[in-house]
Amino acid sequence: MDVTTQDAATGELAAAYDAVKGPDGRVENLYLAMSQTPKAIVPADAHYLALLHNPDNPLKPALAEFISTYVAILCGSAYAVANHGENFCHYMNDRPLADKMLASLHDETWPVTLQDPGFLAAVRYAQKLSLTPQDMNAEDVEILRDAGFCDKGISYIIQLVASFAYWARMINGLGTQLGADVGLAQTPHPSQ
Repeated sequence: MDVTTQDAATGELAAAYDAVKGPDGRVENLYLAMSQTPKAIVPADAHYLALLHNPDNPLKPALAEFISTYVAILCGSAYAVANHGENFCHYMNDRPLADKMLASLHDETWPVTLQDPGFLAAVRYAQKLSLTPQDMNAEDVEILRDAGFCDKGISYIIQLVASFAYWARMINGLGTQLGADVGLAQTPHPSQ
């Protein structure tokens, strides 16, 4: 699929790129990959920001990124796993613990590794909603409530899971590649 670079963008696409570019002036590779659908770029970015970078979100940023990373793992999106796993590490501010928690998602040891009841309940919920959405029921929400989540937090969990299923499929479907840096902290990607 043809991708229009920032330098080559004109008109509506240039305006969309301008609206979503980062503080460094660069547009994320995902939005570049969406260059064939410029009308979708700004709303997609707004939705993403509303879920993950919204001060009204009652979930701690580390938990939101952890959920997002797990859904990306379940959907097989290396791009989202790298970016959001790095964001999780950034927010945890304890790299050895964060790395251990992320490893537990990859090797499926999280049921015994995760000590925080909120993280454990959220990951269980994310797994079920991702893999067997037809089996969701009122009990699943009650488990989240019992783990301390308010209805607003539960709504954010559900929207993160659903959104990252979308993002993973967009990323994989468009063939989006990782850039030289990953995550909010712009950590150099090890393969670069």
